[in-house]
Amino acid sequence: MTSAGPALRRCFGEAADRVAEEHWNAAPLLVRAADRAAEGGRGSVHDLLAPADVDELLGPRALRTPFFSLVKNGAPLPRASYTRRAVAGNQQLSDLPDSERIAAAHADGATIVLQALHRTWPALQSFCSQLAEDLGHQCQVNVYVTPPGAQGFNPHHDTHDVVVLQVDGRKHWTIHPPAVELPLKSQPSTRLGPDPVGGRPAVIDTVLEPGDALYLPRGWLHSARTTEDRSIHLTIGVLATTWADVLTDAVTSAGAGDVALRRALPLPGVPTPEDVKEFRAAAQRWLDTLDEDAVERLVARRRAGAVPPEPVGVLTQDEAARTLTPDRAVRVRRGVRPRLSGPGETVDLVLPDRRITFPGWLRPALDHVLTAGRTSAGDLAAVGLDADDALVVVRRLLRENVLLPAGGPA
Repeated sequence: MTSAGPALRRCFGEAADRVAEEHWNAAPLLVRAADRAAEGGRGSVHDLLAPADVDELLGPRALRTPFFSLVKNGAPLPRASYTRRAVAGNQQLSDLPDSERIAAAHADGATIVLQALHRTWPALQSFCSQLAEDLGHQCQVNVYVTPPGAQGFNPHHDTHDVVVLQVDGRKHWTIHPPAVELPLKSQPSTRLGPDPVGGRPAVIDTVLEPGDALYLPRGWLHSARTTEDRSIHLTIGVLATTWADVLTDAVTSAGAGDVALRRALPLPGVPTPEDVKEFRAAAQRWLDTLDEDAVERLVARRRAGAVPPEPVGVLTQDEAARTLTPDRAVRVRRGVRPRLSGPGETVDLVLPDRRITFPGWLRPALDHVLTAGRTSAGDLAAVGLDADDALVVVRRLLRENVLLPAGGPA
């Protein structure tokens, strides 16, 4: 990563350029909102989520479990203690938020957890998608609303990297070095016993103010407690692809090239020392065939899956296709990862779930559409299309949800 992308820079300002070389998987990074604002960036993160948005999510938006939960003293509260029943059509629902009981539990020290808001809140959906594109790793986001003088969770480590954005109020964070370096999902901090810190001195012991950003590599032990203020913060989980993941992907296809790896274990399923020796030799032969191109293909497949397809506005998309004009701006939908296969008499636009076939002479126009960022049907005159053909191509790509309207003229 030579230059940080816009979402990562939004979090860490000029320090974002150091994340890849100095902090990724290695050391925490704390950037204050005031420093980011002094560099010309945004201090507040209320455009992503504001305190009033929490009330909307628990009220008019009527999230359903498991998209919200309550935690007190590190333990989840029973769902029945903060949910209510309702009827939708002919369906009985029993997992809607009961705002009165949530308010009472929060006043009594419970932390409100809004989970997976990258799926339900548009601003965070867009931000997490861009951050995943910046990092090349999948992202998710939870929100923690903690009352004054309370602690949501005891000292623990996460098995994924996190970016913390303080939304509102203040929270005192204490961070210790890892007990397990870069733990996997199979190595949760619950295995560390009742005292995971084990006397390790804190490397960060500070209060996060509104707009502050903190990066924690997975494995770093942390706990957070509110002061006299309540606290709202975002925890963005970075579900990083590890080399173990790449190896797992490779191993799933290992037998395709060597019949020795496709053979079943001998009956009754207990290999002899000679069987083990032959297996190791076959595995080594396969590993020797795993060249750089094969690894790059595996990594590219993982990276492509890190950014989910951008949601389509059903009515907006239909209107854009029906009323398309030569100057209507369009752009490629994020996360669909289109590529062209050809050339020849036909050219295929390849998507994760299907292929769309066009006449081969449209290849230059399709190349332009996929690489131009913002474009329009009118711009396709530069690659030899007349006005009517250009409208047909762009309208087809809108109908196939490959392009989205970009707003305004191109």
